[in-house]
Amino acid sequence: MQYDYMIKEVIEVDDAEATKGYGKGERREDYADAWRNTGTVVLIGLQGSGKAALARLLAQRTGLDAVCPGDAEAAVAALVGEPAIVILTDDLVADPAVQPHIHGAGKVFYLMADSRTLASRVASDGQDAEQVWRDLSARLAVMEPVFYSVLHFIIQAGDQPEALVDDALEKIAY
Repeated sequence: MQYDYMIKEVIEVDDAEATKGYGKGERREDYADAWRNTGTVVLIGLQGSGKAALARLLAQRTGLDAVCPGDAEAAVAALVGEPAIVILTDDLVADPAVQPHIHGAGKVFYLMADSRTLASRVASDGQDAEQVWRDLSARLAVMEPVFYSVLHFIIQAGDQPEALVDDALEKIAY
């Protein structure tokens, strides 16, 4: 069996018997901005992903303030300001004035959930649940690439925030 698609690079080394193993978080120098310790935690995701609830729990455990900016100017100020837990709506993540500041502001967590889960969390009694699901599915298709462009970590937001807080705290401690 031949693997022509494999990398065919030869590297000269002084000690042919030497090995190097990598453990969790050892190659931080490859992603210096991701590991910059600003103290700020940024939570992104669609409506219903649990950003606000997770932010409250993280604020309790870290002593940081939870901030939910209402516009682009406030979002930029929060991202470049004092350490905090910053909750960004999807509109702010997509805003061209805010987006360049997100990735380098601190540790960015995308709370990922499928559109059915999100719809079940945000649909009110008088709403058509199927329409809410369709609207969230369409928004997810637009926003997911944007979220991927700024994130450092993905947290599966299908669980309740209480089940996610320890995972987030472990990642914050890197």
